Amino acid sequence: MSDTRYHGRHRAQNKAPTSARVVGAGLVLPATATLAIVAVGTQSPAVVLAGSGASLGSQDDPATSADAAELAAAKIDSGASLTRSVGDRVARDNERSRVSVLSAEQESRATTEARLAAAAETAVEVKPTVAAEQAVAVLAPTKTAGGPKSWVKPVNNYVLTSGFAYRWGRLHAAQDFACPTGTPVKSMSSGVVIASGWLGTYGNRVEIKYWDGSVSLYAHNSALKVKVGDTVSPGQVVAISGNTGNSTGPHVHVEIRLNGNTTKVAPLTWMRAKGIAV
Repeated sequence: MSDTRYHGRHRAQNKAPTSARVVGAGLVLPATATLAIVAVGTQSPAVVLAGSGASLGSQDDPATSADAAELAAAKIDSGASLTRSVGDRVARDNERSRVSVLSAEQESRATTEARLAAAAETAVEVKPTVAAEQAVAVLAPTKTAGGPKSWVKPVNNYVLTSGFAYRWGRLHAAQDFACPTGTPVKSMSSGVVIASGWLGTYGNRVEIKYWDGSVSLYAHNSALKVKVGDTVSPGQVVAISGNTGNSTGPHVHVEIRLNGNTTKVAPLTWMRAKGIAV
C-alpha cells in the first residue's frame, strides 16, 4: 500500500475546539478556558473567579475588616462610657445624701443653740444673780452634798441630740448634749482624771475614771479645767463646753466606757441606771 492511499484513508487530526459546544442539556466550555464560574446557592452572594483568585464579599476584604474592627472598638468604648456614667451617678447620689444629713444636723444644732442662747439671755435679765453664780462655778469647782459616791448630770441647760446609734455608716458611740459654748461640764462622781488635752477629731477632751471603774469622756470642749492625775468629786467643773475638733455646733460629746476603758455603752442607759435624771 502506497503512502498516498494510506494517507487518504485517515482524516487529519482535529485541533481542540475553541468555542463552546452544547452536549445534551448542558453547556460545555472549551478545555483551554481558564475562567470557571462557580454558581453559589441563593443564600450567599459570593462569586468566585477561579482564574484570577479574586472574590466579592470576602471576609478578607481590608475595608470589611476595618469596619468590623471599628464596630468592635465602638462597642467597647460605649460599654466603658456607660459604666463610668453609672458610677458617677451613684457617687453624686451618695454625696447629696451625706450633705443632706449633715445640713439637717447643722440646722438642728443652730436652732437649739439659738433657743438656748435666748433662754440664757432671759434668765440673765430676770435673775442676774443666777448668771453670776454660774460664772463663779466655772472658776471655782463645785461639790454636791450627796457624798463622794453620788451621781450628777454632766451639764445643765442642755438638749439631747445625736445619740448612741449608727450615723453616716458608722457607730456614734456617745450621747451629745447640745448647749451654748461656755457651759460648765461637770464630773458625774468621784474619780481620777486619766486624760486631758487635745485628741484629733475629739478636740479638747477630758477622761475621768470613777470609783466604780467606769470611765466618762467629754469631747469638743473650749477649755479644760483639770489635768491628768487630779482627783475630782461629784459636780466638780472639769471643762467648759465648746465646738472644737470635728464638730458641727457647740455641744458636749459624752462617752461611757467599761471593762478597763475598752467597752463603749449607751450613756443614757448607763446614767439612768446610776439614778441620773436625763
